[in-house]
Amino acid sequence: MINQTSMDQLNHLHGDAMTLIMKNPSVLYLQWNVGFKTEIALSILCREPFSSLKKTLRLYQKKNGTLFYKDFDITDEHTYLFIKGIGAAASYYTELILQTSENVKLTVLKSNELKMTDTDGRDADWTAYKEESESWEKQFSAYTVYDK
Repeated sequence: MINQTSMDQLNHLHGDAMTLIMKNPSVLYLQWNVGFKTEIALSILCREPFSSLKKTLRLYQKKNGTLFYKDFDITDEHTYLFIKGIGAAASYYTELILQTSENVKLTVLKSNELKMTDTDGRDADWTAYKEESESWEKQFSAYTVYDK
């Protein structure tokens, strides 16, 4: 029989993923995994151990053409999160953002987008998302790890 620890170890070895699903009209369930090879690559890229990077989950809400967000600080031990008090009929998605000791931020994972139409009617506190000024830092670069 496979227990949760075994599943976490298997997931850790097998790659990167982030999935957002609705548990009920006011609660979302988010599960993510950053694979071992990705952790190594990010440690090299950021020039510091993956375990020392600050990790934040950013939940975005798209509602009536406006983008809002909430941040959740997490640790390496976290692999899932129940997000309560969603409230509004809107679209939601999440990103895993890493921050180095030099305050450089890097988005590592992005979830699927979830459209919620049946909610509990409450609207929680959200922060309006403001676009960053155009600069080279806003450009996106990716890497790929191939198994032999």
